[in-house]
Amino acid sequence: MLARLTPLALAALLAACAAPGLSPGPANLAPAAFAQMPPGNPGAATMTAAFVDSAQLQRVVDEVLANNRDLRAAAARLKQAEALATAAGAQRLPSVGVGASASRQRAPNDQGQFNNFNSYGVNATAQWEVDLWGRASANAQAAGYDAQGAALDRDAAQLSLAGTALNLQAQLIGLGHRLKLAKETLVVQNQLLDLVKARVGAGRGTALDQARAEALVAQTSASVPALRNAACLTRLQLDVLRGQAPADCDKADSDPLPGMPEPRLISLGQLPDPAGLLGARPDVKAAAVRAQAAASRAQVAWAARWPSLGLTGQIGWSAGKAGDLFKSGTQIHSLGAALNWNFLDFGARKAEESAARAGFEAAVAGAEQAQLTALQDAQGSLSTLRETELQAAAQATAAEATTRARDLALKRYEAGVADFYSLLNAEQERLAAQDALIQVQTGRATALLAVHKAFAARLTTPQ
Repeated sequence: MLARLTPLALAALLAACAAPGLSPGPANLAPAAFAQMPPGNPGAATMTAAFVDSAQLQRVVDEVLANNRDLRAAAARLKQAEALATAAGAQRLPSVGVGASASRQRAPNDQGQFNNFNSYGVNATAQWEVDLWGRASANAQAAGYDAQGAALDRDAAQLSLAGTALNLQAQLIGLGHRLKLAKETLVVQNQLLDLVKARVGAGRGTALDQARAEALVAQTSASVPALRNAACLTRLQLDVLRGQAPADCDKADSDPLPGMPEPRLISLGQLPDPAGLLGARPDVKAAAVRAQAAASRAQVAWAARWPSLGLTGQIGWSAGKAGDLFKSGTQIHSLGAALNWNFLDFGARKAEESAARAGFEAAVAGAEQAQLTALQDAQGSLSTLRETELQAAAQATAAEATTRARDLALKRYEAGVADFYSLLNAEQERLAAQDALIQVQTGRATALLAVHKAFAARLTTPQ
């Protein structure tokens, strides 16, 4: 059928089926610079890269990356996408098959007499669809983009899970130190209670002082189960991330308590600018790749509306006896071309193209949203790190001052120049300030982790 078309008619047909004009892809939404920077870095910032016990934190990351079930599923999806990309690429090439046949049948001859006939055959067949409108190429491109996206999704999952695990580990360490502080404070407060009881017994104290001391001990004791439960819940989350069955929290309480995660000044290098950030984030790149895949699928849907041209060829041998195969006179061959065009489908393929175009627009919006989310993470994490650094310095001063105030109040109470209420307030303020300091230190560590996660940087540096 294609041979009957004049060159002019064929050119007109090709011109009428021009490729679709999709809207532009994702816009670059990166600003010129970040508005938030940590203290001491008025320009381009260099960040800290590790913690005091980086080896212990690195073990957590290694366990998560090796055993996490979500990462295992992401790796399997990547293998699946790569296999589908290989299959889609192979569809652009001719397919060749071979076959052999043997049959025996009873049929009438020209005189109407029934005879038995044998038939033997060997053949090779080749088929190829000419990619007139780029449908096969676009389909292979879309599958290739899917594989790239799956690889980037795996990388993004690794970064996210490593950051989440380290965040939980930092919180777990912080809760452990808060629990340790509460237990140590209980020892001191019980000593104060014994002192008050002794003074009441000697007639130098009041029942009110004793009741207040007992209430202080009870309040601190009440915080211990809450902190222990919070640590248990955090540990359970961490165990699941590491692909382990939830551990016994009671046994974990006997483990040595790691040091507080204090940042250590190890240069990571210059923080990337906003455009560099968007180029480093695997989730942003994955969203952009998905938009490319959607554009290729729109091309596939457009090409499906137009004629398809298929070429076939066959060569073989057919004979009544197996021994006659491959002899001259038994060879058969054929060449063929077929042009098919389902031009009347009541708008089905046009609707499919419209759906593919809408899918591309949705993917473009998703890619731009991924950029905005990445910029939000970066700006927010930098701001949090800057403010928690200032907060940690002020809270350390407050904790030191409340400790001095409690010591002075205790001396004045023992000397009889101050009442127990002043000592009680000083002790409550000391405990609150020390507990707040641990929380701020934990927040500073998690803020640093958030910066590294936002900028897709290494979360730990082996010692």
